Amino acid sequence: MSKEHIYIIGIFLFGMLIALIAIARAYIQFIQSKHLKLSIAKHLPEWKKMNSILSEEFNYYKNLPENLKTEFSLRTIQFMRTCKWLSPVQSEITLRQKTLVSASAIQLTFGLQNFGFGRFKTILLYDDAYYNKSTKQYHRGEVNHAGLIVLSWKYFEQGYAIDNDKINLGLHEMAHALDLVVQLSQGRHYNMQRIREKFQHSALEEMLAMRQNSNRFFRSYGASNQHEFFSVAVEHFFEASCEFSQKLPELYLEMCQLLNQDPCNKLYKSYKNPHNNQYNNNFTTRQLDFSKPQIVLNPNNHIAIPFILFSVIYFTTLPILKILFHSWSIVHLSIWIFIYLIYLALIYNKKAKAICITTKHLLSWNFLLRNRRFTVHLNNIVNIEFTYMLTYYKTNISYFEQESIKQKQLSLYISPTSIKKLERLLLQQGLKIKHNNKWLKKESL
Repeated sequence: MSKEHIYIIGIFLFGMLIALIAIARAYIQFIQSKHLKLSIAKHLPEWKKMNSILSEEFNYYKNLPENLKTEFSLRTIQFMRTCKWLSPVQSEITLRQKTLVSASAIQLTFGLQNFGFGRFKTILLYDDAYYNKSTKQYHRGEVNHAGLIVLSWKYFEQGYAIDNDKINLGLHEMAHALDLVVQLSQGRHYNMQRIREKFQHSALEEMLAMRQNSNRFFRSYGASNQHEFFSVAVEHFFEASCEFSQKLPELYLEMCQLLNQDPCNKLYKSYKNPHNNQYNNNFTTRQLDFSKPQIVLNPNNHIAIPFILFSVIYFTTLPILKILFHSWSIVHLSIWIFIYLIYLALIYNKKAKAICITTKHLLSWNFLLRNRRFTVHLNNIVNIEFTYMLTYYKTNISYFEQESIKQKQLSLYISPTSIKKLERLLLQQGLKIKHNNKWLKKESL
């Protein structure tokens, strides 16, 4: 390689570095600009009055520990100042109205870190129920994809006047907005999307039961569709949390996971997980030696495909290298082969996975070397999703690690027949399984 080539490459790399630094700096400034700082918020004219309103009228705020009240107030004023407030009947919306509506949104999302309502930045307040020309009906509230949250102030106040009747317009409509934010997030809220899908699967079973028997915990309106079920469930979650926990414990736990709150146990930024400290994800070599696996699946012949593809691409670079390096020596060849072998090892480490199910654990290790990379207790698994990718199955496992939910992705080069056996076994263990974007039931396999 000539000096001119080295000089050009050096200039190019230096330019790329400068560009990356500029992009990173702009991104940091953008993130900082989105969040009103506490030191500034405390000096705003509405700060003191807003806190007075929350302390006098908002029970959720009253029940918060003192160390969380400042954060709640800050997030409330951030939401308030982000939104555009409109009313067809009032010349100006009062600070009290803005505070209580904003607090309703923060109550729902307080357990979620750095969660925003995305496109939902316009609040339209009516005095009473209003007529919707599209549906030709009177409404108390609604949310649409354009980013508009519509509320009847009369029914919003009624929702908070009685905090145990399981009817709360503010929480109901904010739940619709949150549901749409997660649905339209395009992967930005990956964990929430996974838990939301699991909740919807569980909700479908409860909705069917509600349609057959009206004497259920949720009011009948929740059986209309999955979106209404979620909003009705949110109302019950905050206004009858302990009753919810007793009558539908699994569904209550899934709601706790989704919102990272547990009102029944007075936990506002976490939840009481019955799995914690009960099921250990670790599984030692000694345990494996003394356990009898229920199923062990090793990679099939398709595992050779990524190695072959990489080898073909890599070896096609040989003529290009000979052109760049006019004097091709044994040293160059040795380096080239060494890099090739390293990449093969990396591909092997990522792709060559075997999977095993014992009586209590799911394990995945490197085929041949049996160097385990992943172990999880079956009772800690939230759900597993298998997606067929022509030569392998992309496998996403959501699971508990102490109080947090984590994700593990595996590429399983296993035949469809073997995957069916695995899914059948996991369903028998009571796990929620999704195959090619469709939830499975025991009778479907």
